[in-house]
Amino acid sequence: MLRRTAIFAVLAWLLASAASAQVAMLTQVSGDVRVSGSSGARPAVPFLKVNDGDTLMLAADAKVQMVYLTGGRQEIWTGAGPVQVGAREGGSGTLTPQASQVPALVLRQLEKTPAVGQHGKTGMVTLRNTDVLEALDTLEKDYSDYRAQAAADDVTPEVFYLTGLIDLQDYARAAKVIQDLEAKSRTLASYAAVVEHFGRLLAEARASAPKRQ
Repeated sequence: MLRRTAIFAVLAWLLASAASAQVAMLTQVSGDVRVSGSSGARPAVPFLKVNDGDTLMLAADAKVQMVYLTGGRQEIWTGAGPVQVGAREGGSGTLTPQASQVPALVLRQLEKTPAVGQHGKTGMVTLRNTDVLEALDTLEKDYSDYRAQAAADDVTPEVFYLTGLIDLQDYARAAKVIQDLEAKSRTLASYAAVVEHFGRLLAEARASAPKRQ
C-alpha cells in the first residue's frame, strides 16, 4: 500500500513538473524552425508552448517571436542558429534577440490562450451583464493602447484581444476581428496563423455555448 502510494506521488510530481516546464509560447514563426527537447524534435509552429531546456534551430530565413509566461519577456529571433529556451529568457552563442516587455495585464491574458493542439474554451469567465460590458470596455482600451505601441507585424496585441473576447463570450466581435485580420494577412503574413488558430477556437466556443431557449 505504501509502495503504491509512493508511486502515485511520484507520477503526480512528474506530471506537475511537465506542465510547469512549459515556459514560453511561440506567437510567430516564419521560415524553417525546428524545436527539440525531451519529447523529441518537431517543426515549430505558431502557438506552440515550449519547455525550459528546449532548443530552437533556426534556418537562415527564419524568424521566431516568443513570450515567456513567467515575467513577460518577449523575444524576436532571426537568422540561422540555435536558441536555447531558458526559464525566463532565451540564449544563443550566435544570435541576439530583439527583446521587449509584455505588460502584466497582457501576460495574464496570454496565459489563458490555448496552445496549438489544445481544444475547448480559453477559461470562460462568469460575470453579470454590467460587469461584462465594463470588462469589454477595459479590454478594448487596453488592446488599443497596446496596439499603438507594437510593431505592425507583431500579433501579440491581437492574441491578447481575441483571447479576451472569447473569454468574455463576445463571439460576434471576435468574428469581426478575425475577419479583419484575414484581410490584413494578405499583406502581413504573420496574421494568417492568428486567423487559423482563433478561428478554430471561436468555432469550438460557439459550438459548446449553451443554447438559448
